[in-house]
Amino acid sequence: MTTSAQAMRDFAAKFRTEELYLAQVGGWDIAVRPDQLTLGAMVVSVRSGAFAFTELTAEEHADMGAAFALAERLAITAFGATRINLLCLMMQDPIVHFHVLPRYAAPQERFGETWTDADWPGPPVVGPCQTADVMVHQIRDTLRAAL
Repeated sequence: MTTSAQAMRDFAAKFRTEELYLAQVGGWDIAVRPDQLTLGAMVVSVRSGAFAFTELTAEEHADMGAAFALAERLAITAFGATRINLLCLMMQDPIVHFHVLPRYAAPQERFGETWTDADWPGPPVVGPCQTADVMVHQIRDTLRAAL
């Protein structure tokens, strides 16, 4: 069975949370998602390494809403997102975390590319995607500037 400490190390490596870190809100970290399903996608993860909502402290529950609010504000301020979707899947990565997917009613021109939310206004289709590191760093820097 995977320990919380090992799961945290695996999660940090997979999502490159140190490199792509944006902010801490109480017991939660916000980082850019390395694979950008939509422009400005982020990950909000609990710092304690909890595997289930029942393991979260009262403070972590209280801070969760503030972390979501900050992620939403960043997506709107930095990229003009129409809204955000929060996905809590935890199928491969057991740490309590959410994928924050900014959603866009119209294409966005950023960093020399056109970003189109092909699934708008329906639910996002989550699948494999790759985003070049240079693009991920530009997105990270833009989101950091909006803090």
